Amino acid sequence: MTSAGDRDATADPCTKSVEGPGVVDLFLHAGPGSTRLDAQGQFVSMAARAFRALAERGLGPNNVVCGFIHFATAPSWNWREALLGEWQISGPLPITALLQPPAAPSCACTIQLHAVRSARQSGVWRGNEAQPAAATVLRSGARHLHLMSIVPRPELAANASVAALAYDMLAQAGHALTARGLRFSDVVRTWIHVRDIEHNHAAFNQARNRYYDEQHLPCLPASTCVEGRVLGAESPVAMDLYAVGKSPDVEVTAIAPGSMGEATAHGSAFTRGSLLHEPGRRWLYVSGMASLDARGDVVCPGDVQGQWRRIFDNAGALLDEAGMGLGDVVNAKAYLKHAADYDGFLQSAVSTGLSLDVPTAVVVADICRPQGLCELELCAVRAD
Repeated sequence: MTSAGDRDATADPCTKSVEGPGVVDLFLHAGPGSTRLDAQGQFVSMAARAFRALAERGLGPNNVVCGFIHFATAPSWNWREALLGEWQISGPLPITALLQPPAAPSCACTIQLHAVRSARQSGVWRGNEAQPAAATVLRSGARHLHLMSIVPRPELAANASVAALAYDMLAQAGHALTARGLRFSDVVRTWIHVRDIEHNHAAFNQARNRYYDEQHLPCLPASTCVEGRVLGAESPVAMDLYAVGKSPDVEVTAIAPGSMGEATAHGSAFTRGSLLHEPGRRWLYVSGMASLDARGDVVCPGDVQGQWRRIFDNAGALLDEAGMGLGDVVNAKAYLKHAADYDGFLQSAVSTGLSLDVPTAVVVADICRPQGLCELELCAVRAD
């Protein structure tokens, strides 16, 4: 992350490495080397910087299990071919490209990656499907699966309602999980991208509530649902997910909701945070945190700094419940309604204790409540 005062360059790539028994997880965020380049030049520069940052830590593109690229505008050129060419690899990548503008001034794109090196597996299995791209890693006897860029069937796009498209998208995710030996009850975390979220969120929520109810899920996944468009998809809804096939040594539970209360109390089927226990460490996946109180009302409407204070309080309560703090955060993403609030987020992060060394994407996106000016999601890990 870099301040709005530096208009020519973005910060060096940020990385956080987490080492466990026989496995290394690396989280990375990178932007272009210079914002004076045109959009395609910035993309190539960003891809090269991400490649070098991976290589410096003994990893490469084949270790990537999950990634997001955020574009300020939809590229007129093929971003996937450009990325594969710069990284000198072929085949589908578990990366979702989003029209979700970086908040840093003049920045055309940023990339956020999660890469894994496992002693049990030399690389990452991606399957042979372009949609959705998949990546699987086996560790501690459990299968960790990322499914990216899940959309409803294209033939439904012309006539179906948003609720019908959202339901079909969830059903397609369920089919993809089943094909890989998992179920929707194994899903730990979802990311939902909705176009025109102010008008379409209610329809999506209706579909999700119905689908989850039919699946009889014993534990709801953590989730973020914000404005966004997956490039190359015509649907108004799309999603990514992370699932873990359980083993005797791996357990996933929902964390207590803290000061926000349960999302289900306000009609939304997700948990505030998912806690994953595996041998030697535990992971906390914090859902998108908004400035809400226990009744579900927006706190500090019109005051973005006040909303950030409440968001960090809400997130802090979940971290504390898991026996963690902001110092354990290894990956984050901040959503701003207005790009002009970029520096304000950086100031709030520093003053609250979220290090600017944490790989953090800061993008412009509306959230599901019109009065909400910002939202924050986190991933944290603590050794047992």
